[in-house]
Amino acid sequence: MSEGQKQALTLKALGLLNEQVNARIVHYKADLQTSPELDAVTAEVVAQLKAMQAAAAVDPTQQKKPEEVEAEQIRGLTSVLERAFSGERSDFVTQQLRPLGRRIAKLFFESELHEKTKGDKEKVIHHAEQGVFYVLQRYKNRLRAELEGFEYVSDEIRELTLSTLAKIERDLQVGFLSRRSPELNRIMTVFTAVLSEFLRKHLPPRLGQIAKLTIRTARTAARPGSVGYKVQADAFDAFRSEWERLLMEQMVNYCGDTLMARLGEEEEQFRDETIKFFTDPHVYSETCEVLCGGLYDFMCLEGFLDVSVDWRASLEQE
Repeated sequence: MSEGQKQALTLKALGLLNEQVNARIVHYKADLQTSPELDAVTAEVVAQLKAMQAAAAVDPTQQKKPEEVEAEQIRGLTSVLERAFSGERSDFVTQQLRPLGRRIAKLFFESELHEKTKGDKEKVIHHAEQGVFYVLQRYKNRLRAELEGFEYVSDEIRELTLSTLAKIERDLQVGFLSRRSPELNRIMTVFTAVLSEFLRKHLPPRLGQIAKLTIRTARTAARPGSVGYKVQADAFDAFRSEWERLLMEQMVNYCGDTLMARLGEEEEQFRDETIKFFTDPHVYSETCEVLCGGLYDFMCLEGFLDVSVDWRASLEQE
């Protein structure tokens, strides 16, 4: 891919990632309900916390300067990233690759079934089930309406007729996807290897610089009450936005070129539409979401990061 194509892919993938998170947050807030009893308990806890904070308040003259807090946060972020991607906690990468494979496989089959990754309506048909499935998908509402318009001897026969139509659709779907699974498995093996190399070899030497850019650009140390040993919840959104932007840029630039080169070296050729799928921004937005979700949990456990309530609640909507 050219530099322009990689930059465009990065921006699209980041846009999709933010849309996914924001959509889940909006959904969470829309259904949020509280009770007077819960509100009273919450208010009491908040009051107690404020009293504790006031009692433990540090004399302003003894507080550290923002640049000192920033330097501590940069060192802390660098350290926690190094523990995640190398050294004693190198198994972190392996743990994130497992759920990622399932997410990419689901996305691949959805793209095949619902034509998400192809702009035009023309499809090259490779299997009999594929062609019939596409036509059935296109006209299934009309077919169902036609069947529902018939007169039946009983409700049982009517339901059996409709379930037969649904079974035909499912059988075609399973038959088509089973034929595509071997190719997906082969290309996922290559993709996973490239991503593992990116996380274990390409990224570690750059973590210090990325940490510095993240903290400085997000201005996590410039907020009132900021501390050097962690990024607090009110700075999480800015931190997340900048970290994910930098990670996405690095990932697209490395994985995009390396993956295409590896696929070209394979003895068995891949279909053009399958290769095109792995240059789709959805693949990188899903990858980034899985990796960063696990990383933020790791940072929380390490005591470096407090995540916002909205973001944490949004994970429950997946």
